[in-house]
Amino acid sequence: MAYYLGKDVNVYWTTEAGRWMVSGGAVEGTTGSNLSAIQQKGHALTGDILVYNRRDGILASGTTRTQLSDITGIDFTPGATTEDVSFMGKNTNLTAKVKDEFSISLTKKKNDTVWDRLFENHGRGGLYVSSGGVYYPDASNSTGSDMYTGTMHDGLTTSKIRSFGYRVYLVLKDAAEIFVLRNACLTSHTVTLNADGTQEETLELYSYVKPKIVSGSAVESVTGATSEADI
Repeated sequence: MAYYLGKDVNVYWTTEAGRWMVSGGAVEGTTGSNLSAIQQKGHALTGDILVYNRRDGILASGTTRTQLSDITGIDFTPGATTEDVSFMGKNTNLTAKVKDEFSISLTKKKNDTVWDRLFENHGRGGLYVSSGGVYYPDASNSTGSDMYTGTMHDGLTTSKIRSFGYRVYLVLKDAAEIFVLRNACLTSHTVTLNADGTQEETLELYSYVKPKIVSGSAVESVTGATSEADI
């Protein structure tokens, strides 16, 4: 387990889709959720953008700012899902690793409702982009074209999609390293309350994809799509 204070790390996050973002401007009566996947290029941006796309990467300012503000603590825990195997006639059991598991908890001062809306309105798995039953991590429609469709993940579709989930970037303040948690989904969300109101909120994400660690000067390398082999 590794714990960082907000003053030591800058935190950014995006979707895993190259050109698609999560918007909060959908009509809830027709979709069951007010979240939708919209495209950055080829169409004018309308609605309330909650999470920007992967190609925006690490942006601390500007219209498509991806940095999370007022972060107070980051708790990262690497681990593994294991299975105990017993063999007849043997006294010693075998503990076999099934897959890696990585979780991260982000705590920040409560200054908006983005995490509430994502967790409560079918936004836990992010979005995916498809066309004809095939999934594309970097596809985009040209102006006037709707060949590709961006869809919020409903939990019923496979998660072995390169554009599934969210991407979290931890950038050390000394810019020595960038830690990237890829294809993560939301697993819990809590809010701290007291007599005076809301103070802090914590969002926990987990991923089975091996994180990426690069030097602070390699900012461009963290915006590429997750490979099929890593998924």
